[in-house]
Amino acid sequence: MSIDFQCNKIGLMKVFCLLFIFVCISCDVPQKIKYKGERGKLGKLHGKGIITYPDGETWEGEFKDGEPYTGKGVYFFPDSSKYEGEWIDGKRNNQGILTLVDSNRYSGEWKDDKLNGQGIFTSLDGEQYAGEFKDDQFNGLGTYTWANGKKYVGEWKDGKLNGQGISTSPDGEQYAGEFKDGQYNGQGTVTYADSEQYAGEFKDDQFNGLGTYTWANDQKYVGEWKESKRNGQGTLTYIGDKKYIGEFKSGNRHGLGTFTWPNGTQYAGEWKDDKRNGQGVLTLIDGNKYTGEYKDDKFNGQGTYTWADGRQYVGEWKDGKRHGQGTVIYVDGEKYVGEFKNDQRHGQGTVTYADDRQYVGEWKDGKRIDNISE
Repeated sequence: MSIDFQCNKIGLMKVFCLLFIFVCISCDVPQKIKYKGERGKLGKLHGKGIITYPDGETWEGEFKDGEPYTGKGVYFFPDSSKYEGEWIDGKRNNQGILTLVDSNRYSGEWKDDKLNGQGIFTSLDGEQYAGEFKDDQFNGLGTYTWANGKKYVGEWKDGKLNGQGISTSPDGEQYAGEFKDGQYNGQGTVTYADSEQYAGEFKDDQFNGLGTYTWANDQKYVGEWKESKRNGQGTLTYIGDKKYIGEFKSGNRHGLGTFTWPNGTQYAGEWKDDKRNGQGVLTLIDGNKYTGEYKDDKFNGQGTYTWADGRQYVGEWKDGKRHGQGTVIYVDGEKYVGEFKNDQRHGQGTVTYADDRQYVGEWKDGKRIDNISE
């Protein structure tokens, strides 16, 4: 954030000095240049005085041997801007106030015609910087207040937010941490009006690297970020003690991960676009277990479901139900090999009973509809 103080007007001061030297050499004030004040030996301008040039430039202050004297004075520019303060060898030094015609104003320390030291800059629209300056720019510690109420307190370098600082927005958002070239960069903490908070690494105003985000409802994510989205390894703890530990991509669960429900049920496997997709294992609290393929959070494709009592299904699934070719083995030794539809025996199938009897035939909605052999 650099300052445009219209310092081209400073160049006019240099012109003023050259003209002044010319006046001193001649010892006479040209007819169109008006001077009112004290003179010294040989008629040179010396002491208190006012000199006005045809273009409206005016110097009111001290003179010595025809030159601007080290001391206090007021310089008026042709556009009515003015500087009031101390001078050393014709340059603004120490304390001074520069008021521009557009009402922008600087009050503070100067060194060799540049803003250097402690000062306050106030713009026409009400924005204000109070702090350290170096070579006409904000440098060091300072406070900048915007017209809309936004405020920054901290370190500056070359007119930009650089180093440690605190930025507060009118909507209640606050960032405390490191800045680089006016942006959040490095370690920092941002707290939002709704009490949500991120603490961790930033790059170019975005969450990047390791960080922790806490929601107002106590939901929390701890892990890696990229461009303000969960990306990489992380742990997401939901309200109600649900928890996911694993990989993320573009804010979604993506890759390998484990999800645990409050009752102890657990899924470990592949994720895509925030859903269970690919190979995975679901272990239920009642002892039942599924191992196989998933699509959009449901059993889809090849999979094995084992009940706590020892029953087992191995085969095809669709939308969470047995569908297609499969085999069911029961605890008592009974076995069914055949087709399923909507979780029921449906189509061609063979049942082998514990006593070795066998039924081969057609099924519909879980029931036999004919007897081919038995």
